Formats: sequence, C-alpha cells, structure tokens
Amino acid sequence: MNRPHITTVIPVYNGQPFIGQTLDSIAAQTLQPNRVVVIDDGSTDATPDIVRNFKPIPCEYLRNPSNMGVIKNYNRALDFAVETDYLQILHADDLILPAFYEVMVGLLEDCPGQGLAWALDERIDENNKVLNVSGKPDGRITVYTRDEFLRRKAELANQAFCSTLYKTNRQPIVARYRPELLILNDTMFYAEFGADCRKQVQINRALGQYRWHGSNTTSAYAPAIQSLILDEWEVMQRVEALRGGTSALRQMKLKGLFAVRSGIKAKRFRTLQKNPEYAEKIVDATRKVTGLPLWLAGQMLVEIRDLVIYKILGRPQHPKNIYG
Repeated sequence: MNRPHITTVIPVYNGQPFIGQTLDSIAAQTLQPNRVVVIDDGSTDATPDIVRNFKPIPCEYLRNPSNMGVIKNYNRALDFAVETDYLQILHADDLILPAFYEVMVGLLEDCPGQGLAWALDERIDENNKVLNVSGKPDGRITVYTRDEFLRRKAELANQAFCSTLYKTNRQPIVARYRPELLILNDTMFYAEFGADCRKQVQINRALGQYRWHGSNTTSAYAPAIQSLILDEWEVMQRVEALRGGTSALRQMKLKGLFAVRSGIKAKRFRTLQKNPEYAEKIVDATRKVTGLPLWLAGQMLVEIRDLVIYKILGRPQHPKNIYG
C-alpha cells in the first residue's frame, strides 16, 4: 500500500503564545504529514517569525491579503482537500499527541470514499496541565451508521478540531463552515460533511489536546446569547432535519439536553464569572425553548453532576471554561 498523503492546515491569527508548541506536536508524530500549511489571517504579533523559523519540519506560511475572519479562514483551509488524501484543520493553540495520524489514518484506510474519524481530547490549560478528558479512554472503536452519527451530532456530542481527521480522497469538501454559527460552526460542519461520508468512526483514545485559555474563540463570543445559547438549539434542529424528521419524544429529549447544557453555562457565569445578570439572561432564553418543567428537571441533573464531578471526584475547573 502506498503511503497516504496527509496535509495539516493551521488557520491562525496572533498565535504567538502557543503556535510553537502546536508545531512541535506535529513534528513529534510517528506518522508525519506530508505538508504543514499555516494560513495567517493578518497576525500583528510574532506568528510569522515563529513559523518561518521553525526547523524540525518544513512549514508553508501563507498570509491572507487582508483579515478574512476566522470562519472564512477555516473555509480556505478546506480548499486543500483536493490536494491530499487526508486533511486535518488544527487550531494554533491546540496539540496532537504523537500517535494521532498513525491511529486515525488506520481507522479510515479501508474507507472507499470520503470519511470522518475523531478521537477523545484532553482539555489543558495555558500551562499544559490536563484538566479532564472528553470521555472514557477505553480504546473502544465505534463505526456509526449515518443515522446514529447524526443523532449524536444533534445531541451535540463532543468532537474537537484537534482530534478530528477528514479522509478527502482528493475530492472537494462541499460542506462549509457557517459564518452565522460563531461557536457551533464545527458541529454543523461535522454533521453536513459526515452525513455524506462513507464511514464515520470514533476511537475512545485521547489523541488531541484542546486548550482552554482566556482568548479562546468560544470565550470571545460567549457574551452573545444567540451564539452561546440559542445557536445550540438551532443546530440541534438543523441536524435533526438532516436525519429526515423527528418525533415529539425525540424533541423532548433534545429540549432536556438543551436545558442541562444551558444550565451548566448559567451556573458557570453565576459562580465562576461572577455575572448573575448574564446568567439570568441565559435562563430566560432557555426556558422559552424548553418550558419550565424540563428546565427544572435539567437543573437537578446539573447540580447532581457538579456534586459528583467537582466535589466528590475533585476535578479542577478552568475559570474561563463556561462549558464546565
């Protein structure tokens, strides 16, 4: 079998604090990518010098003529699909663990067309301290049917950029990141791309490291109720539509999940961010969707969850992680 062609694209804007570590994590891979491309959206810090002077592996540095914004820069990264067998879009503040490409390519090598694979991710802070893992790292591999995959996407199951690989087969990726979804654009993209893939596969092994810090894109957009809260419900409904329909019972389950997710955010703003006024706005916006009974049931689950995870198990919390 010929060696697959792997391309890693890093969209970046002012990535000086972490992009060197990101490139180091690529250089440490047991299966090296053929190309590493950094698309700079007009950085005003030392990002260009860090990339151009990086020695362990060759890096291509491309600079946009003007600042396009994060979503357009993501979509520019997707244009490399036709030039490679496998494509990863990696944030300039995240890391991949050494076996990432070796394991993920192995999951997709039998896929006859385009495919989507993802792993668990460790959440780390500014100092690379591991805060938690996105699931149980038991090594289990799950290949989903199209409907199973879309059900999980509608439920906003975790999937991080840093732990996701696309098999492109040198074909264009038709799905695009949506500018109207500032935080949930990745979830919607995975659903639209994955719905047309020949294989959707997950491995319960932590192979990426997603970094929480004060300048995360999610943190930047968090003050907007539409982006933080209501877009979640919008994406749930859009993905359900991709499945071809939904039932009243299914809608009740999604509303319950929405109540829990929003309740976590409201509590984080109330306790960690010391912003009770914004927490109440989250509550009001969510209850208009869920109704009072499902909201109250969801908050009971939030309290039980936090008691177990943070009090009994002692998991650390990052003050900027409003997702908990």
